[in-house]
This record gives sequence, structure tokens and C-alpha cells, in this order.
Amino acid sequence: MSTLTSLAVTTCLYSIKSSLSSSLSVFLSYRFFTNNQSEPPQKEKTNSFVIVIILRKKTKMGIVVKSFKDQFSSDERLKESSNIIAKYPDRVPVIIEKYSNADLPDMEKSKFLVPRDMTVGHFIHMLSNRLQLDPSKALFVFVQNTLPQTAARMDSLYNTFKEEDGFLYMTYSTEKTFG
Repeated sequence: MSTLTSLAVTTCLYSIKSSLSSSLSVFLSYRFFTNNQSEPPQKEKTNSFVIVIILRKKTKMGIVVKSFKDQFSSDERLKESSNIIAKYPDRVPVIIEKYSNADLPDMEKSKFLVPRDMTVGHFIHMLSNRLQLDPSKALFVFVQNTLPQTAARMDSLYNTFKEEDGFLYMTYSTEKTFG
């Protein structure tokens, strides 16, 4: 490969990498191919490049984190939620994950057993403390892309929005409020 061609490919790869979001890690590679030597010689050699770009979501530790649904099959999740409800009938099994574009750290765990009589507002406060959230940021939780009322109890939310596997799935995000 000529130096000029190599420079052009490197420049192209750099511009692709720099134009992507900083929340993505990028692995770039390319291969240089020439015509098969067993073919009869041609007047001109044709060269082609294959550029492979693999995008992976970055996390706090640089590890790709799968969602709870991706980690476990539907049957495994159903069995686990049934066991939890049988063992802790006064609790609601909740899976809470960060909204994909949120500028927040991932939680150490995503599965919570929440008291049935706890309000959504109290649950949000507990999550804010766990995330050590800056006071100038407000934390929002969503259930099936809706913002639940903070006065709603977790058991009513669970009865309305629980999924077939027996878990209540919530996502969290933030917005700056004061400053």
C-alpha cells in the first residue's frame, strides 16, 4: 500500500472516529486487498479497502453492560420474579436501568425489591442518594415511556405496568434544574 493511500485511509478513519459521540468507543480497522495473484495479469491492479467500524456503548468502567432482558431469558426472569413474589409478598420486583442517552453513572445493581406502599417520589429520592446525584440535577423515572406521578404507590404502578415476566421495568434520566 502506498504511503499516500495509507495516509488517506488513516485520515478517513480519524475523521469518522472524531465525528462520533464521546459516549461511544470505536474500534476501527481496515484491510487492503489486491486482485488474486492466480488470476491472469490485468492492465491495472484494482485495490479496494474494507473499513470495519464497531460501535460499543461506553460505561463508567469501559465495559459494555447488557440490559436485564438481554442477560436472562424470558423463562428465567419469570421464574425469578415468581420466587421473589412468593418469598417477599410485601415487595415489588423492580428493574431500573439508565436511559441510554442519560449523562449519569450506571447503578451497581439494577434489581430492587421495593415496599409495595412506597411512593414513586420516595423511590426517586432513594435512587438519587444511591447515584450521589448533584443537587442541581433532578432525577426522572419512566415506566413504558411515561412519567409516573410522584404520589403514586409502587404497588399500583406494578399492577398497571408489570410485564409478562413479572418485573416492573423503569428507566432513569436527569435534567439540570437550578444552574
